[in-house]
Amino acid sequence: MIYIRTDCNDNIGLGHMMRCFAIAKALRRMGEEATFFVADEESASLAAGAGYGYVCLHTDYDHLDQEADRLLQHMRERNVERLLVDSYFVTGSYLKKIRDVARLAYIDDVNRFIYPCDLLIDYNIYSPLLRYEERYKEAGLSTRFALGTSYMPLDPIYMDLERIPHEDFRILVTTGATDAKNVLGSFLAAYEKRYGKDLSAPSIYAVIGRFNHHKEELVSAYGKDSRIHLLPPQPDLTELIASCDLALTAGGTTVYELCAGGVPSVLVTIADNQMMAAKEFDRQGIIPYAGDIRTDMEGSMEKALNHLEEYRKNPALASAASEKMRTVVDGHGAERIAKLLLTF
Repeated sequence: MIYIRTDCNDNIGLGHMMRCFAIAKALRRMGEEATFFVADEESASLAAGAGYGYVCLHTDYDHLDQEADRLLQHMRERNVERLLVDSYFVTGSYLKKIRDVARLAYIDDVNRFIYPCDLLIDYNIYSPLLRYEERYKEAGLSTRFALGTSYMPLDPIYMDLERIPHEDFRILVTTGATDAKNVLGSFLAAYEKRYGKDLSAPSIYAVIGRFNHHKEELVSAYGKDSRIHLLPPQPDLTELIASCDLALTAGGTTVYELCAGGVPSVLVTIADNQMMAAKEFDRQGIIPYAGDIRTDMEGSMEKALNHLEEYRKNPALASAASEKMRTVVDGHGAERIAKLLLTF
């Protein structure tokens, strides 16, 4: 049994939980089960719905030091030998306490400090630039590393998707499970400003996230526009990726799902932890970066529309972008992580 400590809610979204589900699914294919330690009933419900066992700690997801003793008690009762942690709210003391009773793996994509762990996973495109081995060696740690996009814990369902034929030109828009800044609303406002009532404008397929509090105003403002399709939360994005021509996304795991599907995309950022990936994708000429919505929402939306329109008018450019994106991930990252969790 492999144990995983992670959470999801309307503040932190679904990303942590979904990438851990991909790893848990890979473990199951290898004949090993995963059980989740979670802070509250909201996360417990999602784990149960995905078919995994869980232990609800009844703690605050953002005060992990306060839950450490309770977690350790449960770990000792279950003779936990290996634990994977995926949370931005870890502290050095929290991780050190876990290492006293079990082997510890940690998924890092913020590079906030030197994490005292036995295995560190950073699947981001920029992770090879962060000098992990050198810095951890200098700190006296013998940590093992799983770095780069070959360790992206992507569900294999995103690989080798067959294109779904359609007549209209479609742009997929995903802005995360929460979208507290209402990026989707700002994009749709910019879309209508640019295209007006032009019925030849591209169709928009926009996913309203699980924790999005702007649903009613979005439906009220854009629900009657035949070019705009407001969609409920999706169990996965496979069908949309297979049936859309371009995409706008606000960072996170979805970027790598779009890469697997080869959908030419444009990136905006809504949080600090997305900045390095967005800039590296842009630097490598894989996905253009339109800006940070926190500092320039209107400008970011305008740049995003410019990039999308350029792709729409230049099929050769879009095709080249698609080919570059497909080289980023191979779909075996979750499997590679699962193998490491069984042996580290």
